[in-house]
Amino acid sequence: MRRSSEKLGNVRTLARSEERKSGMAAGRLQQRLDEQLARLGELNAFRHNYANRPASNVSSAHWKDYQSFLSRLDRAVRSQQQIVRDCEKNLEAQRQRWMVKRQRLESLDRVLEKNRAREAAYQERLEQRQLDDLVRPPEAGIGEE
Repeated sequence: MRRSSEKLGNVRTLARSEERKSGMAAGRLQQRLDEQLARLGELNAFRHNYANRPASNVSSAHWKDYQSFLSRLDRAVRSQQQIVRDCEKNLEAQRQRWMVKRQRLESLDRVLEKNRAREAAYQERLEQRQLDDLVRPPEAGIGEE
């Protein structure tokens, strides 16, 4: 009967490994999201600083270049915002996968614990029967004529 717990233990070990890998993947995605948010913050700050520069005594050619650069910065900000949204989406999906693996691991832990308790109870009953058989006096009448 102990083989059942051993097999479940092996399955639990594999499930734990998968759960850890999934959690680590979520951690890497969180780190990537943090990096992309920092880049977005830098872009926004740069765009804000550049847009708030005084533009007095600027030729029309410089003004056109200034507006063109602001437009490129706006596109870069929108692009970075999309990257952040994609990172958030990927992170949420990975967190969901991790939660499924975590719940599976917790279920396996409960099943394994119940199985071990059942095996221990079985072993205890078996040992008790063996002790009872050793202490029980031989039955009268057997072999007598």
